[in-house]
Amino acid sequence: MEYFDWVDRSDRVMGVTTRQDAHQKRLYHRAVHLYCRGNSNGLILQKRSHAKDVEPGLWTVGCSGHVDRGESYEQAAVRELQEELNVTIELSQLTELLRSDPSHENGYEFVCSFEIQVPIQAVLNPKEILELRELSLLEVEKWIFQEPENFSCSFRHLFPLVKKRLQQIT
Repeated sequence: MEYFDWVDRSDRVMGVTTRQDAHQKRLYHRAVHLYCRGNSNGLILQKRSHAKDVEPGLWTVGCSGHVDRGESYEQAAVRELQEELNVTIELSQLTELLRSDPSHENGYEFVCSFEIQVPIQAVLNPKEILELRELSLLEVEKWIFQEPENFSCSFRHLFPLVKKRLQQIT
């Protein structure tokens, strides 16, 4: 069973909740989204496993996950990258792009979005991910416009905001 910090509207810890309760009761909790680039400098996207309890089989950011109880956003980012893509990084290789408040679109999560500063060699975890693709920002934007139903709600909601930040950095 997974345990998360249950947080208030200001992202202050109020208590502890299970993953199931956080999702069923729409309790505010924390998550990370990691924007990773591959060897061709394209953005890596993942197709979520059909075994996922939230939005299975949909395309989303290259790596994402919940912040576990007592964990920082940065610690969760490093852990999730290792668990999902078999990539080890240092905290110094993370750049925070955006923090978003909980909403229906992002599953009532405070989402901290990071860019990984170095290209990665991703090896997908088949329990978490069905497929990986590396695309330009423009290709991602066009695909979302043409086939929005193929993407997770949170990715459709947050990608336009993150894209602006990614373009400012590059």
